[in-house]
Amino acid sequence: MQGVIAAETANNACIGGAIIPLLSLGIPGSPPAAMLLGALVLHGIQPGPMLSIERPEFIPMVSAIIFLSTIAMWILGMFLIKFVVKVIKISPSLFMPIVGMLCFMGAYALGLKVFNLYLMVPIGIFCYFLGKMDYPIAPLVIGVILGPMVDQNLRRGLMVSQGSLMPLITRPFALMLVIVIVLMFVSQSRIYKATMAKLTSAILRKKKR
Repeated sequence: MQGVIAAETANNACIGGAIIPLLSLGIPGSPPAAMLLGALVLHGIQPGPMLSIERPEFIPMVSAIIFLSTIAMWILGMFLIKFVVKVIKISPSLFMPIVGMLCFMGAYALGLKVFNLYLMVPIGIFCYFLGKMDYPIAPLVIGVILGPMVDQNLRRGLMVSQGSLMPLITRPFALMLVIVIVLMFVSQSRIYKATMAKLTSAILRKKKR
């Protein structure tokens, strides 16, 4: 029980840290923060440096909501833990159809289009196989949500530079971001991981000697 409490406490403590870059820079710090970013954009709220100027009351309001929700969760947890724990006893054959129905409802509610339902099925199957291959789903979710923002800002930058990609290389800050992105892709390649594994094993052998 103490192990579960410690893990869930750490999980809840990450909420504030993930929301700080979301509200200040517009960059989500976790998959739930990425989903929150999508919800805020749908409601016409664009997180970022201009948020404190355009909506100065929003950030204190979010801070107060997080604080009050923590207290409310503690109070409700004290009274409802005996009943909520029984959820794990529900058979997956009964629980998963309910989850699937909620997924279809959420996909349809996002734009009220039947096309979303047709799109959800192949994407769900694709993500299922990604999970089987131990591919992290969190970066995929963040990429789907941030993709339109990246495309919009890239188009805006190309309009300012008159269609030239040279500012991505000639500007120091943009070049630094490009290098970081390339290094992130390289660090996930099998060749890099195999090379690092060989170097690590070689270092350990030298230390043993």
